[in-house]
Amino acid sequence: MGNIKQYLILGIPFVVLIVALLWIERVASDETTVEQSPLVQALDAFYENKGTWQAPENLDYKENSKEEYFLRGMDCLNEKNYEQAQEFFTKSLINPKADPALSIYTYFFINSCTEKMTGTGDVSAITNALVFLTGYPPMANKTVFLWEMVSTLISTPEGKKEAISLMENYLEATPSLETYTKVWILNTIAMLEYNGEDYVRSIRRLYDVEILLANQPLTPEMEYELLFAQEYIANIHLLLENYESAVEMYEELIDRKQEEFYNYIFYLQLAESYLKLGKHQKARAIILELQGLLPKINENEVREVEASIHDILANVFMMEGNLHQAQLHLKQAADFYEENDDNFIIGGEQAATITHCNYLLHTGEFQKAQEILENLLNSKGSYEPTFEKEALVLLEKIYKETNQQEKLIQVYQDMLAINKEFTQILQRAYLEFSEYYRENSYLRQDNSRLKQINLMAVLVIVVVTCSLTIILILFRLLSTKNLTDQLTGVNNRKKLNQLAGLYRRKGTPEFFGVLMIDIDFFKLYNDSYGHMAGDQVLKQVAQMLLDSVRSNDIVIRYGGEEFLVLLNKVTDPIAQSICSHILQKLEKLQIPHKASKISDHITVSIGMCYQEEKNTFSLDKLIQQADRALYQSKEGGRNRTTVWKEED
Repeated sequence: MGNIKQYLILGIPFVVLIVALLWIERVASDETTVEQSPLVQALDAFYENKGTWQAPENLDYKENSKEEYFLRGMDCLNEKNYEQAQEFFTKSLINPKADPALSIYTYFFINSCTEKMTGTGDVSAITNALVFLTGYPPMANKTVFLWEMVSTLISTPEGKKEAISLMENYLEATPSLETYTKVWILNTIAMLEYNGEDYVRSIRRLYDVEILLANQPLTPEMEYELLFAQEYIANIHLLLENYESAVEMYEELIDRKQEEFYNYIFYLQLAESYLKLGKHQKARAIILELQGLLPKINENEVREVEASIHDILANVFMMEGNLHQAQLHLKQAADFYEENDDNFIIGGEQAATITHCNYLLHTGEFQKAQEILENLLNSKGSYEPTFEKEALVLLEKIYKETNQQEKLIQVYQDMLAINKEFTQILQRAYLEFSEYYRENSYLRQDNSRLKQINLMAVLVIVVVTCSLTIILILFRLLSTKNLTDQLTGVNNRKKLNQLAGLYRRKGTPEFFGVLMIDIDFFKLYNDSYGHMAGDQVLKQVAQMLLDSVRSNDIVIRYGGEEFLVLLNKVTDPIAQSICSHILQKLEKLQIPHKASKISDHITVSIGMCYQEEKNTFSLDKLIQQADRALYQSKEGGRNRTTVWKEED
């Protein structure tokens, strides 16, 4: 027993050492080494303060340099000359490795110019900006910045889908996202899906927010996002007519006593839920409680809250048969909406319209109610979808009472279509949630078992730590060595085979490019300078490639004088920019090659293949197509890039 203790004590330094090494490696891999330039600092200040653009003094950029084009673009933007500004920004696209923040701002302003000129954003510019943001932690968590870009797309259903897709990719691809940013993105996507009536996907993301924030301390910002998610979960239950669950959720939200305006929305929605259940006394009690909180509401918002209160009280009094009091409250609600076109309580005016028509039915004014309701339904898209069914229910009563058989048949058809749609929503929701929570239940059970196993395994782990630590270190070194080309220090074919196996299982990723690179006339170089000199050239070219690509790209020695570069999370323009950068960087090295038939120094030819959609091609196919493009580069004179095209 004494010997075991001695070995355990001796093993502690090894454990500490390996943990420290792994931590240092992780920090080093995440850390950005880019130092912000004075220009970027000025842009940060301009963006944060929303003031007038003012370029920093003493910026010495050459005429027609990329930075100088950018400054000219900012001047045009300041003068609201958006077309000229966009031209300058496009010319100024800067090597991402030099200053990724400047590239992000460039694409941000290109998108802003497009939105100003066309009324909608530029998907390509936003995609490029997000690609850079993905690998740039100092700006990756700027949620307002992110929203200002993607919100330019959401004016159309197609644009909403684009915005959702972009944010999904960003959430998945960005390792430096903070918890708040993750929940903000999930909530934003959920809101867009909710507005697009995709309630199933919306509620799943909202539950993901709850799961992500469970059992951890919350900042005020996180608490707000959690409230947002839970409110929309309750809203979906109300929308899908699950009123009992909606009541429970709104009451729980009210008990949280958050001093946010959304808290007052909870009271209104809770009262609405009670009305749907026919519990008008409960609804009245909730409204009386809310009236006591009116002094705490912002004065710009309080009048609309009062208008919604009057609408609910009108419904309460109609249920009680007091039409006189109902009319008084309807008048006060109508006065507000006549004076105010913009209202922030979603559907407030439409709800008041439905209540008014219900009152007209109670007083026998069927023709007037019919005219209002038909106009409401004919103004497709200008009302909230939740009110369509309520309007149809009232029209059914009117058409029955006034014996309008043809219109009654159409109402039944419309109501049947709505009910069928809601049934499909619920069926799909049931199927998806059954699978979703089945998986999560297994995960929770597995976690419970793991906790028990871990407690029992701690002693065993401690005992074997000393020997395993040394073995792991050796294994790590050996594994790295096996995947690295001994001459150049870049990855070898074994690493490529490893990646090929991964991509066969999971599919090749989206926004993915392959470069096939060959040193021009390398055999002639070896014949003239010798194989030892040739080895030195291979090392120099390999290092040049590592310096030219981004940290998440992979350089592989494919064989002989051929190299392969796998470009991850890249757009087509950026991939081509990287190719240009490789050629320029090699040009600057000026490695002599007197035997070359096209130059007096070492050059390379490049073939490129790129896919935007996931799994368009297998990795083998991408390499094959990049190789064909490389052949065309050689046939075209070498020292150039050729991009593979479908018609090739």
